[in-house]
Amino acid sequence: DDELWTKCSCPDATIDRQQGLAPSARVAYLIAAHSKRTMTDAAYLVKKLIETASTGDIAIILIHIDRRVGTASRDNGVEDEGNTFLYDDSPLRKYVQSCLETPACTRNDKNGNIKDLELRNVTAPLLEVHSHFSPEWSKWSMNDPTLWAMDYLTHYPKLRPNKEDKGWDVFINLSGDTLPVVSAQRISQLFEPRKGPLGNTNFVTSKSCATGLLPTSIFEFPKGTMKRSHYFSAGMPKTLSFLDLHTGEWKEDEPIAVYFGSQWMAITPDFVEYVVRSLDHPNGLGRVLKETFLDKEVLMTDETFFATLLMNSQKFKDTLPKLNSEGALASYPTMRSLRYERMDENLPNAWGTYTSSDSLYDIPPKFEDATNGEGSARPWGPYFLGTYDLGAIRDSGALFIRKVSSTVDENLVNMLPVKKPSGDRLEWNVLPEIRWPKLGVNVRKPFVWRDQEEE
Repeated sequence: DDELWTKCSCPDATIDRQQGLAPSARVAYLIAAHSKRTMTDAAYLVKKLIETASTGDIAIILIHIDRRVGTASRDNGVEDEGNTFLYDDSPLRKYVQSCLETPACTRNDKNGNIKDLELRNVTAPLLEVHSHFSPEWSKWSMNDPTLWAMDYLTHYPKLRPNKEDKGWDVFINLSGDTLPVVSAQRISQLFEPRKGPLGNTNFVTSKSCATGLLPTSIFEFPKGTMKRSHYFSAGMPKTLSFLDLHTGEWKEDEPIAVYFGSQWMAITPDFVEYVVRSLDHPNGLGRVLKETFLDKEVLMTDETFFATLLMNSQKFKDTLPKLNSEGALASYPTMRSLRYERMDENLPNAWGTYTSSDSLYDIPPKFEDATNGEGSARPWGPYFLGTYDLGAIRDSGALFIRKVSSTVDENLVNMLPVKKPSGDRLEWNVLPEIRWPKLGVNVRKPFVWRDQEEE
């Protein structure tokens, strides 16, 4: 395994991007890891992104390690609180170090400095590891790493060639236990701002979202479902007063519907900058919405904050995914979701009549050491994916899948990302039609979200 992580095989910087390669976006990635397992998973993710990109496809990869894990090193003998050198001993640290020590693979060196530019590949990504926050599940702090990264990207001078160019074209944040279905090169080409089918579009949902590629209004959920009842029982107001930063107009008691999406997104620089500005301004919608969420002590704000800002900002209406009659992306009809996940989050609750009766992967007990004692999946998921999910991944046309771990099913780790086949076939067509076996037993009547809505 050490040999796998001690060599950084980045793309050849001598490739002329005008020779047979489609134009591509410069992607800014944030990868979040919070445990021994997710750091191991993130090592595979970072390696697959760097080594399947073409030169110039990635602007920066920011890696955020939960402070409860920390990044203390055995070299200096200082431990962070609760740290047992999990990051220092991880394959993620070994691989990052190998890339930073390979001048052609990163713009920065192991000390974070950009120097000897004649020796370093200036089209290679910046690669940085940070540890600032300790997010708590379902609490506002889940947003902290993402908001920090947005602020960092907005103000980071090393990324900007000039004042007009932010230095990146799309921000994609990923959990460490994510895998790309297609190469980083293809992802970058799809998001190309001028002609890419996903360019200039804000994606803030995943496969588990009830309304697909578009966020779901809280009023669309059937009465009694967990998400709707939680926000209503918390007394979330239906109107807010704030300053519209686009027009300079004061909005008094403006109707603001809460929308559910995903904390994992692919969004434009303009929307990232708006999120930062609206949080910085004392009367911006972002600041007012955050303070309201905190005051009402609502949960799951990582799923609602960004989606609600996007859906209540008139300027960004045209950047929402445009769907065809079948719910797929009109500009890329094979894509029905940005990320494929398995979750039960739209069921009424996680303990009552409608808990999942589907077959699920879970962490085998024999991997307790590899996962640092991690237990089974939380109620609602997301659940681990494996070989039996390949057929559904194929159907979704998703660019990313989660949760994936070598400790659960290493087949997906070995298989993905898929190389583009020759001719007109797409990568998803290469995935085998392997699905969960039908047991022929109806355990209980399934919960059908749309049927409940109509009632």
